[in-house]
Amino acid sequence: MTVGPRTRPKGPAADATPHGELYVPASSAAKMPAMVVLSSSAGVCDVRERRYARLLAARGVAAFVVDSFGPRGIKNTMADQSRFKDEDMEADAFAAFDRLKDDPRIDPGAIAVMGVSKGGHCALATALVAHRRRHGRTAPDFAAHICIVPPCHIQMRNPLATNRPILFLLGGMDDYTGNAQATEYARRLQATGADVTTLTYPKAHHAWERPGQPLWLPDAENYSDCLFWEEDNGDLVHATTGETLTPSDLLRRRREFCHMGAHIGGGGETLARRTIRDILAFLEGHGAFPPGRATTGTTDDGGDHADG
Repeated sequence: MTVGPRTRPKGPAADATPHGELYVPASSAAKMPAMVVLSSSAGVCDVRERRYARLLAARGVAAFVVDSFGPRGIKNTMADQSRFKDEDMEADAFAAFDRLKDDPRIDPGAIAVMGVSKGGHCALATALVAHRRRHGRTAPDFAAHICIVPPCHIQMRNPLATNRPILFLLGGMDDYTGNAQATEYARRLQATGADVTTLTYPKAHHAWERPGQPLWLPDAENYSDCLFWEEDNGDLVHATTGETLTPSDLLRRRREFCHMGAHIGGGGETLARRTIRDILAFLEGHGAFPPGRATTGTTDDGGDHADG
């Protein structure tokens, strides 16, 4: 199935058509649950986003892997986060939801969103009331939001979210986005009444899907030591100095606020499979996916997909 043209319109209309790959369970039936999968700063990778899509398809869940970078001419943003605005990935996520809800095979009430690192940050943003207003999202959409090792150096000062469940999956040895900020953000969200669950894998590093020993990335921009409060209008306030910046200011001056280097990987196939099992158990346990519908697959990989 072709899910979008190779070219992307410019300006506000850029979120009209989602670009990516749709994975459908081999034994697909009408009204399947579905997952929108957002990428990390490394872009869409076979070892991460596509692996999760295959594992989901094997368990009876359709998966749309969103490619936010390719149509914009970006390979990755690990060493330069100024190359891409997170709001564009948020728009892509909403566009992917709108695409899936109109597919007769998909249950429109059982479409969740997940992402790793940058994708996890954007998956969370799609639940935040202030961000949803900026995208004109007034009607309910995602059934749940799965945030895997999300960077949380930017936090809403007023962290109001929808009533849909949110899952933080964290690595106990993550020195890239860290744990402290995410854990505190989850607590602050819970204090507003949000349905937030946090699960930590004690021995996991950031981007644990990568096999082999943890890899040191000397050029990775690391923001785990700084914190900004985000106002409802999008302005950012440095939590320590009180300085106010626009998002563009932060990107332009980003090297003032980050340090370089972090580890990734070290988990591989076993932890990736456990991640999907834990995600599906969370979704079914919180009523986001129909009981039993996401556990009918008998293998751990498979499903048909098409590039778009």
